[in-house]
Amino acid sequence: MTTPVRREKSTEPPEVESDSARELRQKKRVLAALVVHDLRSPLSAIHGYLGLLREELTDREQVNKPQALAYIEDATTLVGKALGLVATILDVDELEDGILHAAIAPVRIIELLDRARAGNRAQFEVRELRVDVDVDPDMVIRIDRELFGRVIENLIDNSARYSPRGGRVAIAVKRDALGIELAIGNSGPPVPATERERIFGRYFQVEARRAAARANRGLGLYFCKLAAEAHGGTIHVEQRGDLGAVFVVRIPE
Repeated sequence: MTTPVRREKSTEPPEVESDSARELRQKKRVLAALVVHDLRSPLSAIHGYLGLLREELTDREQVNKPQALAYIEDATTLVGKALGLVATILDVDELEDGILHAAIAPVRIIELLDRARAGNRAQFEVRELRVDVDVDPDMVIRIDRELFGRVIENLIDNSARYSPRGGRVAIAVKRDALGIELAIGNSGPPVPATERERIFGRYFQVEARRAAARANRGLGLYFCKLAAEAHGGTIHVEQRGDLGAVFVVRIPE
């Protein structure tokens, strides 16, 4: 019979974790939670579309080609959305450090709005949302296409997520004496006045007003703030008429 080896109890005092190390560990934990939260929705939808496509290709005598192509198109759009979320995470640090700058060029704004709406089409349909767009289809503004495109995608996704079922999402872009105003909002409840500044913090979370425990508004809105500032602009949230939460981005021309 083998004699068990007795382990000597260490006499060394346990290593004390510094405040900075504890803070870094906490930030990593929160960042991981944000990544999981933001990626879960598009990845789940992609999985669903691929399952439908598999059924279309294997369980039927005649394949409905237009339907199969529609599944592929929707899945491709959602892959792009997931990759955009990953890029947002990477760009936040570079924007914070001043490494990443806006590459300004003329852009037809309706192209970015159409791309963002396509990425949220499934969410609009499931939640039965009405989407109103008020923009000159020929409007051209000088922005960073990728950075500002992801601002639009984040704000439309946020508005769709917090709009009540059967509610309304409103998107408007206008030019005035102060520059360009992008306003994206929904008919859900307003953001409390005490949270209208804090909501753009890096790790801010706000209690959901529905039954679903906690909802995250964190990294996406923080990215929007950094991207707006990279354009020399600002972002804030306000209430307008029946729209409880309208996110307003202003950039100079």
